[in-house]
Order: sequence, then structure tokens, then C-alpha cells
Amino acid sequence: MKKILTLLVLALVLFTACGKKETISKYDEIVNRGYLIVGVKTDSKPFGFIDDETNTNAGFDIDVAKYIAQDILGSERRIKFISVTPNTKIETLTSGEADLIIATMSITPQRALLIDFSTPYYVAGQSALVKEDSNIHTFSDLKDKRTIVVLGSTAEKNIRRIIPLAKIIGYKNYKEAFTAFSNGEADAISTDDTILSGFLTDHKGYRMLKNKITKEAYAVGIRKSDDESDDKLKRNVNIIITRMQKDGTLKNLKKKWNLK
Repeated sequence: MKKILTLLVLALVLFTACGKKETISKYDEIVNRGYLIVGVKTDSKPFGFIDDETNTNAGFDIDVAKYIAQDILGSERRIKFISVTPNTKIETLTSGEADLIIATMSITPQRALLIDFSTPYYVAGQSALVKEDSNIHTFSDLKDKRTIVVLGSTAEKNIRRIIPLAKIIGYKNYKEAFTAFSNGEADAISTDDTILSGFLTDHKGYRMLKNKITKEAYAVGIRKSDDESDDKLKRNVNIIITRMQKDGTLKNLKKKWNLK
């Protein structure tokens, strides 16, 4: 009888062990893979753009991504960049196509329901760009004015909420938006001041409104884990960003990219 009971117990143990599914954290999955996949913008100078001379990704966000890759994998080169837009970045992350999104992404309650966010690494504010001789001087002057925004961005939502009478013209990405604005298809273009500064660097004859209607904290987007206890990737990214703040890295990157 004892022998039968022993065999039954062993069988139960083996069955339980076989039925257990081994899980691996997202962080360990990245380490085992050997490279990081990061969604970035390619049309938002100075944060994320394609350098014309080298035909490679460049910008503030790109440098933040490289710093994270260096810390996690020992080399800033162990990284693969994929292009995202305001309309695609959440889906790119939730689908598992990217490990992280570092693309001037503001923390919002709506987005926080879908993805996790790191500690903020930059604070921007929404402004608008107009021609130098424009009679638009404040956001209230945008009433009944043609205003370009990028669809799916927080800028679009803010303009619709704060200036409901503005005539919104939407584009899929910043390149198309800036081209339309420079061709005179609108009276203003509104987005984060950091992105508008990049446009001012390359083009003359425009000015930015002095007032800002928001304060937007940029953070790294991280996919929510199926296992609530698996926050290893988020914890490590937060540690890295906190270190970048303390050791002056973020401050130096601001100087490098002429950001305030």
C-alpha cells in the first residue's frame, strides 16, 4: 500500500511540474535576445529624426535609448530602432513589436490605462508656430484660424478642448504637417515647443507664441506585463533615468541638442 501511495505522490509531482509553464521576464528576454527594440520618431528634430549626412537615427530621444541599451546590454549599438508616429506608437508597444517607446511621448491618464510609463526624462509645453508678420500672438487668437496638428497627438486633443472654434487640419506625421504649414495651408501649427524649436532651427520667417497651454512630461513607454509582479524592465529603466538625472547626463543632452 505504501509503495502505491508513494508512486501516486511521485506521479502527481511530475504531472504538476510538467503542467507548469516557465515564464521569463521581459527584461531577461531582452538580455537573452542581445538587443533592444525601440520605437522612435524620425520627423521630430531635435528629439528623433534621420540625420541627412549619416542616414541614421539621431536626436535627444535616440541618445536616451542608447544610454539605456548601454546600461542593460553593455553597448549602445545593441539596439534596433523602428519608426513610430503619434497614431502608431501605442499599438507598436502593446503588440510586442517594440520593447520600449521613446518618442516625445507625454504621460496621460488615458495612455496609462494601456501602457506603463517610466520616470519622466523631460518636461515640454505645447505652443504654436506662426509667420513672423502674423497677427496671432496668443492661443486665444487661434479662434476661427486654420490650425495644423498631428492626428492622435495630445496637441490635437488640447486644441480641440481649449480652442474649440479653431479650424483643425490634421496630418499623419510632423513632416507632412510642417510641409503643409510652410506652404501656407494654415495660419498656425501647434505641438510641443521642443518640436517647434527644431523646425525654427531649420527655417526662417516664423516665430513661436510666448505662452504655453500645457506642461507635458515625456517618459519611456513600457508594455504592461501579463504578470503584475514582472516589473523588472520598468524598475531598471527608472533606475537608469534617475541616474541620468543625477549624473548630469540629461542636462548635457539638453545642451547638445540646444534644448532649455
